[in-house]
Amino acid sequence: LIMEKNNIREVIIQLLQLIMVFVILTFTRNEIVFAFVIAILLLVNFKIKYSKNEWWLFLIGCLAGFIIEVGLGKIYRMQYWEQDSLFGVPIWLPILWGYGFVFIRRIGNLIVKD
Repeated sequence: LIMEKNNIREVIIQLLQLIMVFVILTFTRNEIVFAFVIAILLLVNFKIKYSKNEWWLFLIGCLAGFIIEVGLGKIYRMQYWEQDSLFGVPIWLPILWGYGFVFIRRIGNLIVKD
């Protein structure tokens, strides 16, 4: 699979934005501040490039992440969060799931061509 130069550049831009989220996490211990930072990065990301219905994909990702983290967390108790103000998980975690859904779709569309 050989990707076009523009696609490689776009994949790198998307990866750098996602990496930036995790770098910021290492410097921020306040979950509300981190959730706000993720929301700002997402808005900037959508301002730079937005495809139709990506907000819906983001919301579905947030909901799926919430259900998985809270639901499975309550059932299996395999993960512990120090800051857990949203039914046992950090506020930022479902937002990051939503961001991940958008990220995966964008990367997938750049790599896979029908």
